Amino acid sequence: MDKREKMERARQEDAVLHKVLYWIVGAVVLEFLLLLVNRFYVNYTVELVEVARGIRSALGVLSVVFPICFVAALVWTARCRKQGASLRLPLFLTVLSAALAVCCIITCLFLGSGVRFLYIAVPVVTVLALVYYLYQHEFFLVAALCTLGILGVWMCPRSANHPVVVYGYFVVLAAILVAVVVLSRVLDGRGGVLPLGGKEVRVLPKGANYLMFYVTCAIVAIAVIAGILLGGHVALYGVLAAWLLVSAVYYTVKLM
Repeated sequence: MDKREKMERARQEDAVLHKVLYWIVGAVVLEFLLLLVNRFYVNYTVELVEVARGIRSALGVLSVVFPICFVAALVWTARCRKQGASLRLPLFLTVLSAALAVCCIITCLFLGSGVRFLYIAVPVVTVLALVYYLYQHEFFLVAALCTLGILGVWMCPRSANHPVVVYGYFVVLAAILVAVVVLSRVLDGRGGVLPLGGKEVRVLPKGANYLMFYVTCAIVAIAVIAGILLGGHVALYGVLAAWLLVSAVYYTVKLM
């Protein structure tokens, strides 16, 4: 490896490190904001009633504002990509507005249980981001699908109180699973390459094991269906976590 290649590799590693640090810092800030919401809105005292009311009003407004900001940032990102401009700022604003929108909406809908869920969801999403940047993209897809399945199982017992949200999520999850299966079939036939915008884009390496994606989709679908029937039994979390662990071991061995 010559000096130029070493410098290019070092530059790429620095860029990945910066992205990882952004995610970690963002997660810490979000966790701090959630602690404040839990203290002054969910578990407020009599002296803080007015503060809690103000936070509730603000969350209601932000639950509308942040999704609008997300759509605007997404459009800006698409335009910058089409024009060949830098994507750093628009991507940052897209991810930031999406995260804040999700946190506000979940807090408004589920209150205390929503905040407790976000306590776990924020570091989980951060770990998924680290997997994406530092590990194999194949394992990232498997881990993301298992995470969506665990979220689906968690939402099953809450279908009575929030049927529109819960069953809407199930529809979205079903669409994602079908899309992954179809995309996997296409990529399997094309050796991991997908034609986009008149160009051949490599999505997955040539040696990708597409069977892992099919099995993951099947396990997630079965777990969520069982959760709907059984009310989110704790054993279903164990099934998804066990498959995630097996996948982690498989992809780690594959790297060796």
